[in-house]
Amino acid sequence: MLNTKEHFKQIEMDTIQQEPLLTELTPEAAATVQGGILFTTIGVTTTLNIRNAPSIRTGKVVGSIRAGAIFDATSIVSNGFRRLTGRASRWVSRSFIRRV
Repeated sequence: MLNTKEHFKQIEMDTIQQEPLLTELTPEAAATVQGGILFTTIGVTTTLNIRNAPSIRTGKVVGSIRAGAIFDATSIVSNGFRRLTGRASRWVSRSFIRRV
């Protein structure tokens, strides 16, 4: 279980609210996580868009995840998008992620 801040880094993605929306884990820390669902990007060469709704048409891009990053998400899936963990509604396309 993660218990020290040196095992992970916060990614600042919302400059308006000044709170991290995603915790990007180091490979070492990812190996110690228990109970969460960890994902990584696939088929992405630079970044994967994070949207505020599960739709390309209505969901605005509010951040991004770098290619190869390991991140946590919920089991909630809607319209081909998976919801990221955290308080804000943030979604990524399931086509570009896989479970670690």
